[in-house]
Amino acid sequence: MGKLTFKTLREKVAEEIRLKILNQELTPGMHIIEQELSDELGVSRGPIREALRQLEQEGMVEYTRNVGCSVREVTTQDVYETYLLRSSYEILAVRLYEAKFTDEDIAKMEEAVELMKTLTIESYSNVISYGSMLHGVIIEKAGLARLTKAWADLEYCEIMSCNAGYTDKHSVIQRQYPIHQKLVDICKTRDVETICDAISDHYMMTIKRLKNK
Repeated sequence: MGKLTFKTLREKVAEEIRLKILNQELTPGMHIIEQELSDELGVSRGPIREALRQLEQEGMVEYTRNVGCSVREVTTQDVYETYLLRSSYEILAVRLYEAKFTDEDIAKMEEAVELMKTLTIESYSNVISYGSMLHGVIIEKAGLARLTKAWADLEYCEIMSCNAGYTDKHSVIQRQYPIHQKLVDICKTRDVETICDAISDHYMMTIKRLKNK
């Protein structure tokens, strides 16, 4: 990993730590040692500490008195709330614009699905970003900045949710294309109720998988 440039410091450090969590280099409950990150990224402990505080606000890490910072443990309830909210926001958006997807909207979603075909263990960190690329089309079409922000703020919770129940990266990768292609095909119908049901099912099946583990 290369040294970080000053202009990207806090955000870049936070991004690097997020990737470590997504790639399971840092696992739930693992203690995060600031000095080790400082040495690895070539920055002082100040930006490391600032980045960790940012990630604490995002719900990815937590501070415990006399222990320090560690990767937050995620419960099934956390996953349920994250997916329930994200699905609710997307359903609200679809109802607001009455599922009037343009051909361009569909093309953008299909582009994300095609990228999912290229996922490998080495590119596992793109699982969330490709999914957000597709779902972002659904939420952003409503044109409501606050709704989009509320939805986007849950992305990091989704990273944690992904790691909470899935240690088999290959299975996660294999699942991305078919489940998202199915959603895109349903969006092509432009039928509001059918699409809303599909969005709910898309998110809630993750909860069912976790509960069956």
